[in-house]
Amino acid sequence: MTAAKKRILVVGGGPAGAATAKSLADKGGLYDVQLLEAYPHPDKIAKTSAKAYVIALGRRGQEGIRKATGLDPLTIPNSIVSSNMARHPSMTVRKHEAAPSLIIPRAVLTSHLLGEAEKSGVKILYEHRLTDIDFEKRVAKFKSKNGGIKEVAYDLLVAADGSKSAVRSLLNEKADDFEVVRIEEDSMEYQVAVVPSMTFTDVPLSAVHAWNDKTYNSICLAFPLANDKGMLFAIVYPEGKLAEFRKNGYDEALTSTLPDLSDADKAEIVKQLSTGETANGGTCVWTSALGSVKHGVVLVGDSGHGMWPSLGQGANCALESVAVFCETIDDIAAGKVVESSSSWSETVVKEFNSRRHKDAIAAVDLTYGGIGARKSRGRGNAPLSYKLQVAGMMLLNKLTKGVVPKPALLRLMMGDTLAYSKARDMNFFYEKLICLGALSLPVLAWYLPKLAKKG
Repeated sequence: MTAAKKRILVVGGGPAGAATAKSLADKGGLYDVQLLEAYPHPDKIAKTSAKAYVIALGRRGQEGIRKATGLDPLTIPNSIVSSNMARHPSMTVRKHEAAPSLIIPRAVLTSHLLGEAEKSGVKILYEHRLTDIDFEKRVAKFKSKNGGIKEVAYDLLVAADGSKSAVRSLLNEKADDFEVVRIEEDSMEYQVAVVPSMTFTDVPLSAVHAWNDKTYNSICLAFPLANDKGMLFAIVYPEGKLAEFRKNGYDEALTSTLPDLSDADKAEIVKQLSTGETANGGTCVWTSALGSVKHGVVLVGDSGHGMWPSLGQGANCALESVAVFCETIDDIAAGKVVESSSSWSETVVKEFNSRRHKDAIAAVDLTYGGIGARKSRGRGNAPLSYKLQVAGMMLLNKLTKGVVPKPALLRLMMGDTLAYSKARDMNFFYEKLICLGALSLPVLAWYLPKLAKKG
C-alpha cells in the first residue's frame, strides 16, 4: 500500500515561498504542495511600485537557489551578472571579491521561480489572503479577491509571507511554544524610479552605482536593467522626507544626494517620485524559534527573520534559509535524522530550527546594530567608531598578509558566505579587541623597556 502524500501548504509566493514550493514538489512525489499568495502574479506589478525594487544576489543567495531548486540563477532571463560597484561622486569602481552579483528585479525572480514551481506540479492560487488558521485542526482559511472563502488542510504549513507575516502574527497570538521577541520598523523610507538609457563613462554597463549623502542621511543605489539599458534607482531618505520633498520640491535634496546626475535625469526621477509609492525601509524581526513544533508550522525567510535592507542580506539570507530547510526535509526523508515519535512535522520544525535559528537571528542583529543602524546609512554616513574599526581591520589585514581577516560586515557586503553568527561575534566583539590590542602594542613596546630599566 502506497503511503499518502504529506500535504504541505506554502503561504506566500515571493522568492522564498516559490523556491521552497518548487523544491518540495520535486521530491519524487512525496508531497502534495499548494501555494497561496495574497497579491496578483508578479508580472502585473508596475515598474515604479514599491514592490518593483531590484535584488542583488551574492554567492549566498545564488547558492540558496541552486541547492534548493537545482536551477542556475545566473541563467534567468532579464537579469544581469555584475562584478562591479561604482561609488559616487568619486566614481571609484570596486570589483566584487567573492563572486559576481546577480542583479534582478524582484518581480522577475519571483515570476521565474513561480513558473518553475508550477511546472513541477505546485498548485498556485493568487489573490488569496490568509485570514485565520485553526492550529489544532491544521486548517488555514483564505479570502479571495472576490470575497470567497477557501479552507486548506495541511500536515505542514510553510510560512513564507514576508516580514509582516500573517502566519507569524497568528502563531504569536495562539501558540504557546512560539513568541515574537521583538520587532523594529525601519525609520527610513524609499521610492524607486526608472531612468532609461543611462551610461557612465569608464564604468562597466553592468555596474551597480552607490551614492551616500551625509547632509540628508540618505543613500541611493542604482541597478542596471537588462532590457532597455536603463537603471532603476532605489532612493532612501529618513522618514517623512519624501513627503516633505513632494510638497516643497526635490531640487536641493536630489542635487545633494545625486550631484553628478544630469538635469534631465534628475527631472525624470522627480517626475516618478512625485507620483510613485513610498515604502518603509523594512522590518527587523526576532523570533523565539523558526516555527511551532506543536502546530506543524515553519517560518522560512523574512517571516522568521525579517531585516532591514542596509546590508543587502535580506533576500540572500532568506534564500539560504530555504536551502537549509530543503536540506532538512531531504535528510529526514533519507533517514539521516531520527524522526520524532510524535509526528513527521515535529521532526521537521525541530531539526530546521536547530540548524538555522542561531544564524538567522545573528543576521538580524547585524542588520539592526551594524552599519544599518537608524542614524546612519551607507559607508559615508557610518559612525566614526565603525569607520575606525573598518580602517584598523583593513590595515591589520594588509600588514599580516591576510592572517587578520577583513572586517566581517565588509566581507558580507562583498558576497562572502561567512556564517552570520561568526560575523556577529567578529563585528561586535572580536574586531574591537583586535584593534585595541594592536593599538596597545606600541605603548607596551615603549613602556616595557623603561619598566625593565627601573627593575
